[in-house]
Amino acid sequence: MEEQQRQMPGQSGDRIVMLGVNGGPVISPHEAKPALALVVNDAVYLVDCGLDTSRQLVHAGLGFAGVREVFITHHHLDHTSGLPALLLHGWTARPPLPGVNIWGPPGTKLQATNLLAGFEQEIGLFQTGDGFGAFPAAEGHDVEVPLDGSILRVMEDDNVLVDATRVFHGPEVANAYAYRFTVKHTGKVVVFSGDTAAPDANLAVIAKGCDVLVHETQDNSAIERIAAGLPRHRGEHLKKHLFEAHSSVLDLPAVAKAAGAKKLVLSHYTPVAHPPVVWLAMATPVAEAIGYTGEIVAPRALDVIPL
Repeated sequence: MEEQQRQMPGQSGDRIVMLGVNGGPVISPHEAKPALALVVNDAVYLVDCGLDTSRQLVHAGLGFAGVREVFITHHHLDHTSGLPALLLHGWTARPPLPGVNIWGPPGTKLQATNLLAGFEQEIGLFQTGDGFGAFPAAEGHDVEVPLDGSILRVMEDDNVLVDATRVFHGPEVANAYAYRFTVKHTGKVVVFSGDTAAPDANLAVIAKGCDVLVHETQDNSAIERIAAGLPRHRGEHLKKHLFEAHSSVLDLPAVAKAAGAKKLVLSHYTPVAHPPVVWLAMATPVAEAIGYTGEIVAPRALDVIPL
């Protein structure tokens, strides 16, 4: 693997900044929850917004002023728990977060409306006494992708075209999406898998010919050990979900090869946050065996993937 550079303040150029790459709702020391930033012409498009997103935006040198759009892949809390902090602390940042759009599966519009219920007093105090001005609006948009697996155009602006398709993330998750971003001024295509079980037929279609495929990854060999530490019924439920709703790292080179992805970027590490070298040691021999010749990257939080 070519060592990825860290995001540095003042860095320019279109890029993906891996704000958080650790999956699951349990907080881990020194790991950040899922949040990925696609930066195009200094505009920031967030894909998911886990707990640590606001702090990671600051650590990355991106700040809040460039954030315009947030795309939620599904409503598991490790992908959404950072939304209140993004709005609250983005408002008090200098320069501040502008009004932001939040796009996601049905329920996103209501979620955006109620996101800060209970914070009225705190917001009111800063509006009147601390010079922060009016609170910026957050507008939620329900993305209703057809059930037939087709691709839906979600959003378009001066920088990007954004499309979505359904992916399978277990029977209990009615709506889980992958997003495809096409950068207008270069034609580069970046696909974010969201959480899904590989190989996913809809993902294969939306990822066809992409320059970068950012795909969730899982070490299936660790699942039995982790489940054994739980009460039996909870362990069985956990195993069922992880095995049927997530993607083994050993399957991902074949996914990337079938899509013709020029680069495969691993993300959403579960159920163990291995060092990058461990993930690469699992994926690389498989890639060599099947003839996938694209680059495979196992990033850490705050690593940068240039476009």
